[in-house]
Amino acid sequence: MRRDDTLVAIARILTSEGDPTEALRQVAREVAALIGADTVAVYELDRARRLLLPVAAYHVPKDVLPLLVAATVPVDEQGFRDSVFGAAGVTWSDDVPGDPRFAFGLFRAFPHRSGVVVPIHVAGDVAGALYLVWWERAQPVEQELIDTLQAIGQQIALLLRAAWSLQQAQREQAEAVAARERYRTLVERVPIGIYRSTPDGTILEANQAMVAILRFPSREALLGIDARTLWVNADERRHASGMRDVEAELRTGDGGTVWVRLRSRVMQDGEQEYWEGVLEDITDRRRAEEAERRAEALRAVTQLASAAAHEINNPLGVISGRLELLRLGLRDPDKQTRFEPALVACRRIADIVAHMGRITRLETLDSVPPMLDLRASGEGGDRAP
Repeated sequence: MRRDDTLVAIARILTSEGDPTEALRQVAREVAALIGADTVAVYELDRARRLLLPVAAYHVPKDVLPLLVAATVPVDEQGFRDSVFGAAGVTWSDDVPGDPRFAFGLFRAFPHRSGVVVPIHVAGDVAGALYLVWWERAQPVEQELIDTLQAIGQQIALLLRAAWSLQQAQREQAEAVAARERYRTLVERVPIGIYRSTPDGTILEANQAMVAILRFPSREALLGIDARTLWVNADERRHASGMRDVEAELRTGDGGTVWVRLRSRVMQDGEQEYWEGVLEDITDRRRAEEAERRAEALRAVTQLASAAAHEINNPLGVISGRLELLRLGLRDPDKQTRFEPALVACRRIADIVAHMGRITRLETLDSVPPMLDLRASGEGGDRAP
């Protein structure tokens, strides 16, 4: 009856106590009370199945406690390895100092008379062991007591295996959280905008790079807006739903615009359809290309100015010289003054041509299209080199 009551009490402890260590301490107390042991310690087998590690104990003398807490027991160095961890049997001795099976140094470190090793074993899997101590009394162990201790060991094994499962689940959860954090950090640090939106344009997700590219004050300010309002040219959005690059000008949160290279695709999550994609800020590249186009146009203009200067300069000299000769050929001063406005205009044109020549020295093209070649459109006369 006492044995059954103890097994029921242990079952209640193992199913109601949330802290595994405290549950094992209470079980050790119940075992000590049932068997009459002076001290009971509980050891757990490590994951490599090579060491017994102390996890709980009951009624440990103060001078022994520091040694017991710090001690580990190598399984392979025990004389009872085969009987306890191989055959899953209870091993005992009422003369520990003289028993070669208990020759390991830990048993000699705190002298005691009797000891019992109880495997915590279920379905071929040893999870640990109980060690019962009688400090001064020689305690024989009969078969009925061995059966009781084995039943208790099986009960404790269920707790340890459940604790292992919980620890494994916690490790996997921690690894999953760490993996999510690594992924989140990667997504946040990548200099490319990443987003997800609904087909009607509601932005659901966006990384920090996209917030920076679109110059919004915060991620929260960007989420939930209608992405369609960001497009300067709304028609371009229709072409941005395939796995190809699209360059577009988007409005920014500060009232400006930015040029981006965008790639997106339509995804399906059950019945939910959404767009996900990436975008890259190409504003500097677009500005450089625009500057190059303006420079190219300027080079064409300077070449045109150079051609015009060469074409205008020679006939202008002829006109100016003939006007001067005509003026000098007149004896009437009043008639001579009539040529002054024309000569002043010729000199003004000469200054403009000279200025055009100075501008064209900045840079000229190697060749000019025929439509810009004023010399080819002339009707004879001297050609400027």
